[in-house]
Formats: sequence, structure tokens, C-alpha cells
Amino acid sequence: MPRLPLALLLGLALPAQAMTFQTRMESVQWAVDGDQFECRLSQQVDGYGEAMFVRRAGERPVFQLSAWSDLMRPGPARLFNDAPPWRPGTAAQVLGSGTVSAGPTVLQLPHQQAGQMLAGLSAGLQPTIQRSSISDAGQITVVVSSVGYRQAWDDFQACASGLLPMNIDQISRSAIGFPTGGSKLDAEARRRLDVALAYIEADSDISRIQLDGHSDNVGDRLSNRELSRQRVLAIQAYLIERGVDESLINTRFHGERYPVAANNSADGRSMNRRVTLRLEKN
Repeated sequence: MPRLPLALLLGLALPAQAMTFQTRMESVQWAVDGDQFECRLSQQVDGYGEAMFVRRAGERPVFQLSAWSDLMRPGPARLFNDAPPWRPGTAAQVLGSGTVSAGPTVLQLPHQQAGQMLAGLSAGLQPTIQRSSISDAGQITVVVSSVGYRQAWDDFQACASGLLPMNIDQISRSAIGFPTGGSKLDAEARRRLDVALAYIEADSDISRIQLDGHSDNVGDRLSNRELSRQRVLAIQAYLIERGVDESLINTRFHGERYPVAANNSADGRSMNRRVTLRLEKN
């Protein structure tokens, strides 16, 4: 009978062992904290790290999984809402996959999957992440317990009710529009500026407000440049009137030089008649 290689013998004698990380039911603790800018709902997973749902102002919750050490191999992980042991016969809900990365935050999931996880927790299910170990020692499973979730969710919702309407990234991606040939602020422009003002008032780290004025290509270039300047000045005046320090505001006006859409349609020209507002922090 041929002799088996030593590695094969060891493999037969010592099969790879799966590892499951889950906090014991009596030790599960949810934590909720946050401010006007962000709310966090988190649970420590014993032996592994922390599972956290994060909701920024103006956005829906996303999910983050952090680890105290690199246990999972980078790559696609399986995601599902599993039934706890006291609910035998309940089918697991498959949530697709996510990508495990190296580093402290090993997994980040968008709001669609985070929402499915939250719905599962509300139904008494347990969001579960599975990925092979980085040392080929078997499969790593991380389980987020649903114990105590209802009260934690109420606290999370209470925090979310105090969030600002938009976050700094959303404000800096928005543009204030103007009518053809005009520089007056309409109701929608004032609404957008009021949202920005609420953020500016709340965040003491804002160090600069950058205003850039633009126009469509109707008319000559000099007139359009002046029109873009008037639009910037209208917004600057609105901000100062409502208490913004003038020294924070920096203005530029570009006329028709930087369109964001083709000027050969009414919709395109409407998009180009704009002032962009960007907030910068220390």
C-alpha cells in the first residue's frame, strides 16, 4: 500500500475548522450615538469587532463592519439574514454579497443591503457575514444579534430626527438655478440656500464658502460673464443678510465657459444657468 504524503495525513487528521463570532444573548448590547451630522447604531461582536449602521444627514443608513485583526480573506463575502436558534425552520434571507477589504473597516455595504439587514433585525433575524479565513483555517462567520434591537432602533430613529436636511457633500454637489437672463433668487433657490445656511450654522469648522457663477450661451460672452457675476452677488448678499461672515465667502464668475450640459436645448441651458456653492472645512 503506498504511503500518503505527510501533508495529506495532517490534512486528514486536522480538518479546517469554521469559526463563528457572536455575542452571547445575555451580553448583547446596542449603542446609539450621534449629532446633527451623523447617527450611529452599533453592536460589539465578541472576539471579532464591531457592526455599525451609520446614517449621515440627508442619506439613508449604510452598514460597516470593523475588525480588531485581519481574520477574513479579502474578497466576496456571503450576506444573509439568518434565523436565531430559538426559531427553527425559519428560512434564511439571502442578501447577496459584499467585498471584504484589508484594514480596520473590513466591509462596507450600501443603503439597499443595510436596509435589508435592518428589516431582518426588526423581524427577529440576525444579519450574518461569511468569508473564508485569511489563513485558510476554514470559514469565518460574523453574526449580528437581534436581541434588544427594538429599543435600539427607537433610539436610532430619535437621533435621526435631529439630523440636518443635507450633509456637506450633498450641499457641495448642488447648484442654484436661475431663469433666462435673470439673477433674482426664486423660492427654490432660497430653499436650497436655507439648507446650506443650516449646515453652516451647525458646523463651526467651515472655513470657506466658494461661490462659482455660470451662464448659458445665449447672448455675447461679456454680457454672460456679467450675468454670472450678478448671480453670485445675489447669493452672496443672501448669505450675508442671514448672518454669514463675509470674510468666509470667495466668489468667481465664469460666464458660459464651463457648461455642464449642451446649450442646444432648453433643458441644457437651464442646467448651465447656475451658481455652485461649495463648503470647505479646516
